[in-house]
Amino acid sequence: TEEFKHVLELQGNVTTKDLLVITPETNGILTHVYVKEGQRVSKGQILAKIDDGGLGQQLSQLKIQADLAKTTYERQKRLWDQKIGSEIQFLQAKSSYESQEKAVNHMQQQIAKTVVKAPFSGTIDDVISEQGNVVAAGQTELMQIVNLNNMYIETEVPERYVSDVVIGKDVVVELPVLGKKIDTKIRQAGDVINPANRTFKVEIEIPNKDK
Repeated sequence: TEEFKHVLELQGNVTTKDLLVITPETNGILTHVYVKEGQRVSKGQILAKIDDGGLGQQLSQLKIQADLAKTTYERQKRLWDQKIGSEIQFLQAKSSYESQEKAVNHMQQQIAKTVVKAPFSGTIDDVISEQGNVVAAGQTELMQIVNLNNMYIETEVPERYVSDVVIGKDVVVELPVLGKKIDTKIRQAGDVINPANRTFKVEIEIPNKDK
């Protein structure tokens, strides 16, 4: 006797979840593009800069006002701790200081949106917008970034195999264009049957050490 293994042959698409077209978070002029196509980047690395439209100057003014409000508050607090002055003066100074601090934080968040950073480590596959272009928040495509470390195959399996094709099941992946065979396993099997074609989705992890 010998063991007989039933084999199911399917076709699927090789892809990665780390594939993203980056768009800006704010409107403005693209003043700097710091990367080129094919360049490796790290998560959080600055990729481009958008003109802040004078927000930097506004931030400087807000910081001056916040420093003054802080000094006033600290003086009023010292007086109030010594039971000198009125409570309303102390509360007004405290409220003004907290309000200025919030205004500074809000402006810093707005300015941070003018700096485009890499959402994950990977390679700049395409630089779409050139320096000097006017860009729109959430609409203009700046560049595409991809990470080929976490590749997988997505395929659709007929529902009659729902009890056989499960997480952890052995898979042999053939990549004819590369002349490769890879032994791997199913990492995810869908719980929902597509009513249109009576299939469920499966993800198969692919090691990709040589990129």
